[in-house]
Amino acid sequence: MTDTIKQHIDIDFAITSYCQARCRTCPRTNSDTGEQADYLVLKHQDYDAFERNTTNSKYFDTNLINTIIFCGQTGDPMMHPQITKFVDQGFKIGERVLINTNGGLRSPSWYTEMGEKYGSNLVIKFGIDGIDHETNWKYREGVNFKKAYDNMTAFAKTPGDARWDFLIFEWNYHQIPEVAKLAKELNVEVLYKINNQFHGLIDPAKLPMVKEMICQANTI
Repeated sequence: MTDTIKQHIDIDFAITSYCQARCRTCPRTNSDTGEQADYLVLKHQDYDAFERNTTNSKYFDTNLINTIIFCGQTGDPMMHPQITKFVDQGFKIGERVLINTNGGLRSPSWYTEMGEKYGSNLVIKFGIDGIDHETNWKYREGVNFKKAYDNMTAFAKTPGDARWDFLIFEWNYHQIPEVAKLAKELNVEVLYKINNQFHGLIDPAKLPMVKEMICQANTI
């Protein structure tokens, strides 16, 4: 008799359409102005409904679910006033919780508390695209860089799994070596991604050089 192989799954929940950032190529904004897109309705997911549905539904078999993801295409999950409850409930139905955020929301104490509570099973990816406010603002307009960096630093000091999402543009690729150095000091994994949207698109002639810079950064 052979053992049955269980397929573990990840589930992504978009729990809010609110965000303080005005990223020009984000689906929630007007690419020309950075203003909120006309189609978007600002709304937070009802937590009570989330808890009720994930607790009582046959589709949330805790033996099958690996990771609960709070990312979303039209909002930052940290904007939800009840994000802590969502994370707590996420751990009741999955082994891990992964959050994508621009980092400029909440406080260092929040990240410290959650990192201490859940350890490496809590993964937070911080979308920070520079090593200073001016550079980060060129895409993450509306995000307080210092606050984002302080939050990432606080979480990195806990047992939590901190990761740095660094989106590479024409205006920030030269910072890759410094990003790698800072990340090593913080003990944070950097996830480099080359922007392929019109805003800040890298000169194609520079792409081989940028890719080589990424390869070198990954060896630091």
